[in-house]
Amino acid sequence: MNTPYFTRYRHGEFLQYLVDVLTIVDKEDLNALLLQTQRDQLQALTDQIDDLFNRSQASAITQQLIALDDRRDRAIVGIRAYIESYQYHFDPALVTASTALRNDLNRHGNNIPRLSYQEETIVLSKIIEDWSTTTELTNAVTALNLGNWITELQDANTAFAESYIDRVTETSANPTTTIIGLRIEAITAYRALLAHIQAHATLGTNAIYDELDNQISTLAGQYNQVVDNRTTTPTSAEDDPQT
Repeated sequence: MNTPYFTRYRHGEFLQYLVDVLTIVDKEDLNALLLQTQRDQLQALTDQIDDLFNRSQASAITQQLIALDDRRDRAIVGIRAYIESYQYHFDPALVTASTALRNDLNRHGNNIPRLSYQEETIVLSKIIEDWSTTTELTNAVTALNLGNWITELQDANTAFAESYIDRVTETSANPTTTIIGLRIEAITAYRALLAHIQAHATLGTNAIYDELDNQISTLAGQYNQVVDNRTTTPTSAEDDPQT
C-alpha cells in the first residue's frame, strides 16, 4: 500500500489528490458500503481547501510572489550555467575562479530553486553575502564579470522577501482558518475513510473494498512519483503560497 507524501505535496497537489480519491470512491454505492459518512467528512474539508486555495491564487500578492520567485530562480540558474561555462575556458585563472564559485554554490545544494520560499530566501542571501565579503569569492566574481548577475539576484531576492512579508500581513488580516490547518484535518478524514475501506477489505465482505484500496494506493504512488521527480529537476517555480 502506497502512503501519500502529504507533507511534501504542494497545496495544489494535495487538493487534487483528495479530489481524485473522492472521484474514485464516488463511483461506488457508498451507502451500501457503509462509507458515506467518512466520504462526506472528507468532501466537506476538500471543499473548504478548494475555496481557500482559489482565493489565495487570486491574490495579487500571491501572483507577485510567484513572479518574483521565478525571477530569482532564473537568476541563480543563470549564474550557475554562466559559472560552469568557464570550466572549459582556456585561461587557467578563469577556470580557478569558476571552480571556487561553483564549489560554493554546491555547498548550498544543487537544487536551490526547489527549496521552500523561506529556505531559498535565506540561502540566496547567504550566497550574496559570501560573494561580497569573502576575498577569494569576491575576486572570482570580479574575474568572471558577474557583477550584473549578482545585482539581479540580490534585487529579485530582496523584492521577494518584502513581498512575502506583505503576503503574511494579508493572510493575518483574513479569517484564522488556513490551508495548512485544513490540511491537517483533511489528512485525518482521509485516513478515517481509508481505515474503514481496509477494515472491510480485511473482513472480506465485498471485493469492491479491495478494489478501492488498490486504486487509492496506485493513485498515491503516482502522486509520490511526481514529488520524487521534482527533487531531481531544478526547473519550475513553486506554485503555492505556504499559508
